[in-house]
Amino acid sequence: MKFSCNHCELYDNIEKYRIELNDLIVKKNHKLLDQEIINLSQSLDDLVYKCVFCNKNLNDFSKLNLKNIFGTHSTFYYYGDQHLFASMYFYITEGINNNELIYISMQESLYNKLIAFLTINDVLVEYIKFRPVKELIMSNRHGGLTQLKEKINNICLENEVKRYSGIRWIGQPTYAIQTTSQKDFLDWETNLSEALKNTNTSLICIYDAYDYIHKSEFINETVIKKSLDTHSHILKHSVLKEIN
Repeated sequence: MKFSCNHCELYDNIEKYRIELNDLIVKKNHKLLDQEIINLSQSLDDLVYKCVFCNKNLNDFSKLNLKNIFGTHSTFYYYGDQHLFASMYFYITEGINNNELIYISMQESLYNKLIAFLTINDVLVEYIKFRPVKELIMSNRHGGLTQLKEKINNICLENEVKRYSGIRWIGQPTYAIQTTSQKDFLDWETNLSEALKNTNTSLICIYDAYDYIHKSEFINETVIKKSLDTHSHILKHSVLKEIN
């Protein structure tokens, strides 16, 4: 978080919306298709992106629907677990409807809460598997872009994957940095967009905006700045929007 942000009025509004979303989800019995929940989650999207992108222009994005996203390296900034779960519900269900295998790389406690949340909402969680991105990061560390491409291609040839149309990978940078290093993670991010091109794999990085705003323990200014430079699309209002 930049020093100049300390008195930004967005912080109070973001926290207010986070609490309201949490309370509303409980009130609506965790039914994520409720229009009030969708609207409030999207409003929180807007506030978080205003914070993360600060003075960057967010207007006039081209849009990509969530059905045809193979080859993309996208990003999402979430503020609190409920905001993450509400957005990932639509992202994951669209992948399942497209017969994609959903790999998730995140802290185990968060993963377990996400699976419980999706189960409540009748999502076919048998499509979802826990698979850390550490193997991809280490491939990039040892062999750069060439070895990273080879690793992704080999994963796509695995028997488990062949039963699906492709892979929709969800990765939490906090977890990736915890299990590797910030340098290894950022070096991997630099090469990932190119490595995913012309593959039946997509990967979205889900950044913890709460950590960025309040603690910067793992998601610090360096990580956020790099995230704005290394992804082609951003998840907002349940569509992928191109980053200018």
